Amino acid sequence: MPKAASGRYGWRMDRESCFNECIDRNLPMLRSVAYRIVGNCADADEAIQQAMLAAWRKFDTFRGCSRMSSWIYRITVNESYNILRNRRREAEKIAQYAENADAAEEPDEDRFRRLELEIGKLPELYREAIQVGVLSGLDGADAADRLGCSANTLYQRIFKAKTLLRKAMKEVCNE
Repeated sequence: MPKAASGRYGWRMDRESCFNECIDRNLPMLRSVAYRIVGNCADADEAIQQAMLAAWRKFDTFRGCSRMSSWIYRITVNESYNILRNRRREAEKIAQYAENADAAEEPDEDRFRRLELEIGKLPELYREAIQVGVLSGLDGADAADRLGCSANTLYQRIFKAKTLLRKAMKEVCNE
């Protein structure tokens, strides 16, 4: 049987009724405080939803020393600040990623051109393995037939070609 709680006017009610009554009565105030902390409606609603979930899960830990509305208010404030902290962490990660991308990477178009040049510089055996085995869209057996070798040999050549391309691209990027 659910734990009973005292209502505002002294009657006894079950957990769900007590919780719902408190939320219905205090939702405008909770929205207001969450909005003032996070600054937008979507995050305020997220904070309220997280707070209600936390309050529901921890309902049995409510001691009754204060009003239930005060307890849920505090949970809402804490969840609102959690959203701000998460937002700040995400912004820092994005800024760090943007700095790293700007500093270390050249535009994709330039990288593809360099890769094409490096493929052209490969020894013929490996260049053909990349062109026929990877870029043509043929499956491994058909590509191997076209090159006159076994599928295993083709895969070994592709592996060696990729190793040479990685080395060449790394050298070009370090210049």
